[in-house]
Amino acid sequence: MFFIMFLFGLVVGLALYLLTYVFVKKIENRRKVLTVTIIGLLSLLGSIFAAYRVDTMSYGIAFLISSLGILVVGFLLTLFEKSVVWKKSVFTFVILFVVVSSFRIYINQVDYWIIKETKVFNEEEESYLQLLQKDPTIQGYKAFKQVVVLSLGEEMAGDSIEVLDVEEEGNTTVIKVKTFYNRSDEKNPFIAIGLDRVQSDVVIEDTNGTVFKEAPAVE
Repeated sequence: MFFIMFLFGLVVGLALYLLTYVFVKKIENRRKVLTVTIIGLLSLLGSIFAAYRVDTMSYGIAFLISSLGILVVGFLLTLFEKSVVWKKSVFTFVILFVVVSSFRIYINQVDYWIIKETKVFNEEEESYLQLLQKDPTIQGYKAFKQVVVLSLGEEMAGDSIEVLDVEEEGNTTVIKVKTFYNRSDEKNPFIAIGLDRVQSDVVIEDTNGTVFKEAPAVE
């Protein structure tokens, strides 16, 4: 998600620079670049303020990353301000970088769906879900052939889990989630994620920086 926001910031930075030609044609190029940089700095300050608030922290961090993308464009345009050839090269490089990165993200993404409790599981998966409620101390993830189950344990009772993104990096399935308190009545909050395929390695990351480990083997 954060890399996508950085790409978004690069596109916004280029768009802002092009807009200066539409609305303020007569000002010199240095001021046009300065305009992009100032907007990037203001966006950065606003995102830092939002990141300090608990309820808007994730949005603040995301826009902070996009602000860095705007500032990168401003920096590159400043660096090659006097050279038309290099300026065109900056535009070409940024556009190609965004296109190639977007294509790579598209290729690496995996179709996933959240399995509701009413959906029929196979015997092994059903037994594991029942075990989670009998033993709320179980915390971590359990990977099956096409399902990954994440449980938070009794210490996080009252929380819920939201899946933000699923990608593949080589032989690793990377799942990004967000946990939040919403007075859930589950003794051991969990989520079951259906996937087209599950790679040999699984990494599950929370937006607060927590990396969940594989759940301990239980009988």
